[in-house]
Amino acid sequence: LLRKQYQAKLRESELQKEKTETELKYLKNQINPHFLFNTLNNIYSLARKKSEQTPEAVMKLSQLMRFMLYEASSPQILLLDELKLIEDYIALEKLRYADRLVVEYKKKLDNPDQRIAPLLLIHFVENAFKHGAGESRFESFISIDVTLDNGLLTAIIANTKENTLVSATEKQIGLDNIKRQLELLYPNHKLTFVNDQTRFSAQLSVHLNG
Repeated sequence: LLRKQYQAKLRESELQKEKTETELKYLKNQINPHFLFNTLNNIYSLARKKSEQTPEAVMKLSQLMRFMLYEASSPQILLLDELKLIEDYIALEKLRYADRLVVEYKKKLDNPDQRIAPLLLIHFVENAFKHGAGESRFESFISIDVTLDNGLLTAIIANTKENTLVSATEKQIGLDNIKRQLELLYPNHKLTFVNDQTRFSAQLSVHLNG
């Protein structure tokens, strides 16, 4: 009887793991096209302007897609690789907005070998561009601050926005998806949003080692 109870619990645990993996796969498949769609829109804007930077933007998109197809399929990647993706994305966006956009990017890591589930941070950054510079007619500012201290990752991503564009945090595309992924992968994380008339920020803290 005890053996049967143990086997039943083991099977239940395996089924729950399979269910979680299936949901995570679905979430990633849902969000990757959204990310690439927005990036293609950026390149389309450059092409319409007949910008000389269009070929460079296409090359950077190729690098992003390579990351999506290969590195992002792993359960975990180096945090440095996730940050490299963010840096490449920033460079691509700056081609589009030029002097109209100021980006302040800081990172401070005490362990270069720390690993993280892929594509968790990049979508907060993408959201800052989409709902900041992407919806503003004037100069915009984006701040990205990432710190790793003894396994604790803290990321603060903030963007200015026009005071007429106050949208509900929960309705912004992609954020609900990322919140669910965090719940499944890092249930002890803390994620908060600040949304006022001229500024939006996402603040994430998560223990990557447990």
